[in-house]
Amino acid sequence: METKTFKPEIESVCSIQEFVKSALSLEPANENKCFAIDLIIEELIINITTYGIKDLKTGFIAVCTGIEDETLFIGITDNGPAFNPLEQKDPDIFLPLEDRQPGGLGIYLVKQFVKDIRYERRDHKNLIRLWLA
Repeated sequence: METKTFKPEIESVCSIQEFVKSALSLEPANENKCFAIDLIIEELIINITTYGIKDLKTGFIAVCTGIEDETLFIGITDNGPAFNPLEQKDPDIFLPLEDRQPGGLGIYLVKQFVKDIRYERRDHKNLIRLWLA
């Protein structure tokens, strides 16, 4: 497993995406996996930086990644306030756009791209663990 720590700011999204794809040795030709990782990282990191961590001086986002039994693993840890994105109700994607409430679509999309996703609050930190087939 490889781990790297990043500043909790939106500007870190691209660096985190590149770190994960490089650590997992994903080639750009593997478009489906690269797209899934880019979307997952973008959604989760933007949520953390926008709604979670408010103090950039003491805040951090740590990302670890590896391969477990031919399954890609990504772990994201932050020291923001407790927030379990899995408790959010999935949006009704069949409603007409004008009848939908804003928000919630990003986490829904993340769930569509992973084999398994888990949240845990430990030692005043949010831990999100994802497995991609």
